[in-house]
Amino acid sequence: MLLLSVILLALQVVSDSGAGPPDMKGFTSVLSEQLKFQIDDYKTAFVGRKVVYQNSNNLNEFVCVYYRQVVIISERAQERDTSEADSRDTNLSNLKYHSQEEAEALRRVQQATDAFAYVQWRTVRDSRTGQDIRNGVFLSWLLGQNGNWTSSSDYNLLTSPFSESSNDDPKKRIIVGIRFTLVGGVHIVRIDQDDVTALVKEVTNEKK
Repeated sequence: MLLLSVILLALQVVSDSGAGPPDMKGFTSVLSEQLKFQIDDYKTAFVGRKVVYQNSNNLNEFVCVYYRQVVIISERAQERDTSEADSRDTNLSNLKYHSQEEAEALRRVQQATDAFAYVQWRTVRDSRTGQDIRNGVFLSWLLGQNGNWTSSSDYNLLTSPFSESSNDDPKKRIIVGIRFTLVGGVHIVRIDQDDVTALVKEVTNEKK
């Protein structure tokens, strides 16, 4: 069984009132991965994407861009607690089906994403090891909750889990997002606890 709950969140509009992010003309994608976190053993929240671009006119220059998206909470089916001989094949089939559905849902929502952070750096070949290493400092930009850009060449963009008190048990804190900080700037991509509760109710109704 697969349940994908798509939560429509208002994507923040970029307001360039300060030193804005770098010009990405001539850059091509070389690496891409999801911005996600585990809600529990079976539920995963997808809140955005991280993409590394390389300058086609200067192969030693890179920019990593962080995007937020319409949030998806994906719950994979729990493995059956059974001794049936075909249980392993069934669970693998469910997992494959879930992965396909999850990938399709992500493809749809990531057609409309919103960039909120940039990290730019350059590399140089180390003559001693023959490996590419960073040359100089990181240049970072972060879109604050007020719509203004914070930029820095002295501090790196930091990420950390964002938690809050549980609606069900105020004494318990649960992770609901990812917090990005740069100097005094803060940007949080997160889920709403009510959406997780709605998903649990949907699962319960499906099992009846």
